[in-house]
Amino acid sequence: MREPGFIKRPPRVDTSYQGSLIDSDGNRVPATVTDISSDGCRLSTDAELKIGERIEIHVDKYGTYPAQIRWVLGRDAGALFLDPVRLKD
Repeated sequence: MREPGFIKRPPRVDTSYQGSLIDSDGNRVPATVTDISSDGCRLSTDAELKIGERIEIHVDKYGTYPAQIRWVLGRDAGALFLDPVRLKD
C-alpha cells in the first residue's frame, strides 16, 4: 500500500550534465541535468517551461531523449522520459 505523499520511483543519481533542451516550439536553450533516473530527471534552465509540455533533452555524451515536463519551480523542472533511459558509462 502506498503511503500518502510518497511516490515510489527508481533511485535518482545526482549529476551535473551540461546540455540543452528543445522546447515544444523548436527552440534550443541551454540546460543542466541535475539528477537522473531511468524514468526521468530534474533540470535547470532559463527556458519558460509549462507543465505537460513535450521537450527533447540533449546531452552530448548520451544523446537526445524525448520527455514531458511534470513540474516547474522557478528555474528547475522535473521531466518524465517518454521511454525508459539507460545511460552508458
